Amino acid sequence: MTPIDARRSGFYGKRARIPMTATFTSSGTWTAPASTTMVDSLIGKGSNGGAAPLLSASTTVATVFWYIGSGGSNAGTYDWASATNSAIAQRNAINAGGNPSYTFYNISQHSNNTYTVATAGYSLSGVVAGSATISYESGWQTSGNISGGGSNQNWSATVSWNYYGSPTNGSDSTAFGYTFAGGVGGGVAPTSTHYNIAVTPGNGYSIVVPPGGSVTINYYQ
Repeated sequence: MTPIDARRSGFYGKRARIPMTATFTSSGTWTAPASTTMVDSLIGKGSNGGAAPLLSASTTVATVFWYIGSGGSNAGTYDWASATNSAIAQRNAINAGGNPSYTFYNISQHSNNTYTVATAGYSLSGVVAGSATISYESGWQTSGNISGGGSNQNWSATVSWNYYGSPTNGSDSTAFGYTFAGGVGGGVAPTSTHYNIAVTPGNGYSIVVPPGGSVTINYYQ
């Protein structure tokens, strides 16, 4: 007689026992049968980790202001084509993907025929190549001199792109005081096994299983 058989004999006596299996793929309660005082093996795993999600982000790459009065640092009139080309150039830089740098343009046109162009550099990371698009606020023009009539106005150009977020960890399963870990960092959840767990006949035992996880109880009845 093997040690396990001897132990079963102590638990159950010598009459024939029927092997049973209960598998949970969602949370529930397992009730120990009246003739069962030991779980022979408990096999489980949590849910798998989640793949890195595809996310989106956006930034303003150019703003154009029309001011009534003076204040520009340069003489003359700035044109919409130059503003549009500057914005498109930043879209193209971001569209290259990876960790691109781009320049923000702040263009101020004054009604006394003076203007100012201020710039600032920024960097991004993890951009998906080919995902960048550009959109313009209503009123943005593509040609002609910048002019806004008799009141102060402003318009913007925005670039949007995709990037991957961080992979997620899976959730744990639990049963009989044991924890079965979920997958880490998007990985597959490992399967683990515990043996010879004493239970009380008639008692209910909570089994917690997240979607994609499982818990299997092997016992004799």
